[in-house]
Amino acid sequence: MRTTCAAIIWLAAAPLLATERGVEPVTLDHPRLAPFRTVQAFDCRDVSCTRLRSCEEACYKLTVCGQRKRDGDGDGIPCENLCSRRC
Repeated sequence: MRTTCAAIIWLAAAPLLATERGVEPVTLDHPRLAPFRTVQAFDCRDVSCTRLRSCEEACYKLTVCGQRKRDGDGDGIPCENLCSRRC
């Protein structure tokens, strides 16, 4: 929790501090933040595997949302049209 709060404060203050020092600020579209944006982009809406965009999204729906139908044959690999490995 402390790390999350510190990260949020840092992200909010970084553009202001960076411009004062003449350094390019880190914004929310910075490539190093991509994994965090991806996770936050997923939701628990029930859509078919053909409408999902990635294996990561299929794993999110299986593990976080509890959508067991993503793993129809019970082998731990969700949406086999997207994934070739277990989550």
